[in-house]
Amino acid sequence: MSRVNNVAEQRASIIAATIRALTRDGLAETTTRKIAAEANVNQATLRYYFGAKDDLLFAVLQEMMQITRQIVQTSLPVDEDLHTAIAMGLKAFWAHVEEAPELQVIQYELTMYALRNPQSAWLAREQYDGYFSVIEALFQRYLEAAGKTSALPLADVARFVVGGIDGLILQYVSNPDPVRARKSLDSLILATISLMEGSNLPDARILA
Repeated sequence: MSRVNNVAEQRASIIAATIRALTRDGLAETTTRKIAAEANVNQATLRYYFGAKDDLLFAVLQEMMQITRQIVQTSLPVDEDLHTAIAMGLKAFWAHVEEAPELQVIQYELTMYALRNPQSAWLAREQYDGYFSVIEALFQRYLEAAGKTSALPLADVARFVVGGIDGLILQYVSNPDPVRARKSLDSLILATISLMEGSNLPDARILA
């Protein structure tokens, strides 16, 4: 058990060091030499624990995916009504974006990098499928607690939320403006609630 723990701890330490190196230097300039130096290990140790550089980068992406899912799950309050829960949850997640926008850039870089490789493209799909599932399940929990149902399928609402957040993140990292971003986030929150409640929606036939 001790050996298993040591392996897990060493892998976690290397992944954390890789994130620091990526944050500092960007994907294109981050070499295994720089990662090894940041982790205070030699390059042979990197290969022992992760194999090729791509394997390490994809392990980093998976770790960042897990962190994002945990943030979403812990951001939503437990004992609140649906409207408040959605607002508080999305605002709490956005606070994380503003606190560390460079991590969002890294995650986008790694996602695009994974898509370039047919062997790793599944990671990008898994990433977003995971986000959709987490949000859908959380919204379902609040609806059931309130004895309500969603006017639109929750899977569609979850995709709308993730798409909206993605767009806001890209705008923010491209041209940081916290005031503007928070106003846009408020609009996303209101639109999400409207979609779930079916209020003030235009005739769907306009989409035909």
